[in-house]
Amino acid sequence: MLNIISAQDRRDAERDRRIARARAEARPTAQALVGQAGRTGNRGPPMLAAVAEVRAIGELLYGTCWTTELARDVGEDPRQVRRWLCGEAAVPERALSWSRTLARRRDRQIDALVGTGED
Repeated sequence: MLNIISAQDRRDAERDRRIARARAEARPTAQALVGQAGRTGNRGPPMLAAVAEVRAIGELLYGTCWTTELARDVGEDPRQVRRWLCGEAAVPERALSWSRTLARRRDRQIDALVGTGED
């Protein structure tokens, strides 16, 4: 018996494979990273790898296109930030420290604008 697959069935199967591959390669969002790391139970800061922390800070401060903005603010080349993300280079302690400082500064600015919510 011949098993004939139509062109439409082949296209559908290829589309399903591409979707599955993209989902497997998708990286978690910054909120997911922080949420997972924050489940330590001791109410301390989340324990993240340096690159995950820089990525989370960058996404939360600047949105989805964050690498150039964060690079500018920490004094690095955007290509260097992308090297950190793909694992070609380690995040220097100085850049991590500056990223944390930027996040804390933004937190204070937002709190000053809208309050802490602890009425």
